[in-house]
Amino acid sequence: MSEVISKTIKIAVDKLPPSVEFIENEIKKTGLDPIRWAITDVNKKELTLSVSALK
Repeated sequence: MSEVISKTIKIAVDKLPPSVEFIENEIKKTGLDPIRWAITDVNKKELTLSVSALK
């Protein structure tokens, strides 16, 4: 059975605004299966995301 976790991650972006598909693919690269996420901070070309995901 999968466990639901909450985590804060940072991802680099080439352009703003990024597409939903781009963000979800970047989350998956960290080994998480996103359920929902939110952008909590934008710092130049880096986004901070709050992610709820299956691990």
